[in-house]
Amino acid sequence: MTSLQQAQQEWEVIATLHPKQHFYENGKKQEGEQQFRKFEQAIVLLNWCEYIEITKLERLPDGGRGAAIPLVEFLKKLANKYHVRISGHVKPYKPDSPWLKGEHIPTQKELEVWYRKRGFYLCTRRSELGAVVLWYPDVPHFDTEDDIDCLPPLETK
Repeated sequence: MTSLQQAQQEWEVIATLHPKQHFYENGKKQEGEQQFRKFEQAIVLLNWCEYIEITKLERLPDGGRGAAIPLVEFLKKLANKYHVRISGHVKPYKPDSPWLKGEHIPTQKELEVWYRKRGFYLCTRRSELGAVVLWYPDVPHFDTEDDIDCLPPLETK
């Protein structure tokens, strides 16, 4: 069993399945094995390919501000324990229903600061303007290093 498989196995023991459906940006329901999992007051949709890839991360409607922090901290704990990376695209989106009317949807800048405060590197490829990718605990080596700009995690007091 690989380190990534071990991390996934531990995650699936701790995090419970959540019934929320995942929809693509075009509104079509996503079919397949990907399912949201709940950890405390947040849910996440993960891919387990080369890395722990965060596809969607949301707090639950009754979760309150900061509800996703324990989930992200647990994923970081798994990454450290099993020596695997976390990755994902930093992109705001309106969560699928149920969603409270008038609920704040973070901006791109707010999301970037949020992840950097939690120890993530944020990288952009100059050839893919606007696409921001998060990495933890470090950034992998790319063949096109000169095409990538990375911001380090923010120091927290």
